[in-house]
Amino acid sequence: MAKLNEFIESVSALFIEIAPYLILGFLISGVLYLFTSKEMIANNVGTPGFMSVLKASILGVPMPLCSCGVIPVATSMYKRGASKGATLSFLISTPQTGIDSMLITLNQMGLQFAIIRPIIALITGIIGGLFGDWGGETDYQTKNKINHSHKSKTLMDGLKYSFITLPQDLINPFMKGLIISGIIAILLPEGFFIKNNLTGITGMIVIALASVPMYVCATASVPIAMSLIIQGGLEPGAAFVFLMAGPATNAATISVIMNSLGKKIVYIYISVIFFSAIIFGLIINQYQHLITLPNHLSHNHSHNMFWNIFSDISVFIMLIITWYTIIGSYFIKQSSSRESDQIKNYDLTLIIKGMTCNHCKETATNAIEDCQGVEKVEVDLDSGKAMVHGKLIDEQEIIESINSVGFSVSKLS
Repeated sequence: MAKLNEFIESVSALFIEIAPYLILGFLISGVLYLFTSKEMIANNVGTPGFMSVLKASILGVPMPLCSCGVIPVATSMYKRGASKGATLSFLISTPQTGIDSMLITLNQMGLQFAIIRPIIALITGIIGGLFGDWGGETDYQTKNKINHSHKSKTLMDGLKYSFITLPQDLINPFMKGLIISGIIAILLPEGFFIKNNLTGITGMIVIALASVPMYVCATASVPIAMSLIIQGGLEPGAAFVFLMAGPATNAATISVIMNSLGKKIVYIYISVIFFSAIIFGLIINQYQHLITLPNHLSHNHSHNMFWNIFSDISVFIMLIITWYTIIGSYFIKQSSSRESDQIKNYDLTLIIKGMTCNHCKETATNAIEDCQGVEKVEVDLDSGKAMVHGKLIDEQEIIESINSVGFSVSKLS
């Protein structure tokens, strides 16, 4: 019973401590969403070479996309004319960090790690992109460049993205990360990694091999890494390996990249992440005496009155978002599924393949809404079913629009 109470207290304290930073991350991500577009990204990375790779890596660093959510954006970039190098650069730099995970890292791991993570994400993105241009065919001239007149985004679109779309992808893995960190804190033997000689490069290789196939987002990786450091005695360099390799790779992402960009690009992708994580981990260990890390997971700082009020409001908002994402969305999905069964009310019903998260769903929905004559769209993430209603809709245009953002599609027979 004491262990259970310790677990609940640890997870609750961490949730309260992180909430304001996560809300700030959501708000800033909404601003980024309002002022960026896939067209802007594609227009800046359309030709092979260092500048396109650099721009792609810079664009990817602040974006709050996980290794699954980044796939449709990167595939769309590639199909709209981006080089393989720029696409690979974006794929590597984006999931490693994001504005939300930077703020969580600042709160939980301190300023040095909060600076180190985006800088190394930028560097590894550039390295991977240059290898991608060298190792892949630059067939960007022959790819589809489909131009649609996109609706301008409104403030409500930004708020919806900040507090509905983005949390739907982040809250579940984030809560799992908190739970795992709580379990580690009470069950992992103290000094586990030191006692089992999992230090130096050995510990890093073990962590890297365990991280590559698993799925953990950049935000959720932070409390897990801190638990491994504090309870298990994991070295900062090995913790960084987890922070980099865990969010950047997973089995689903690797499979999609292989289908979209080919085996050679996958080998470059995995190799750059694996070896870069080890190399930078060794560098961090070499200079770990310059890095100050907290000695406990949830550290209650004394803040000014404004921050305390903002923190209390953030916790309340996070509780609502968490409830809606985990529980409320179930009932909404049940209601919408009953409506979805009435296919006869829709002019066109398609099956979209390749969607893995709510970013994918939103990307597909926007692609369909941009087509002429479309009045209403309903996309179900689980079944892949897209139901389109409108006047004088062009089926081929809709299919091409969906294909242009990285998904395959078939008509429901």
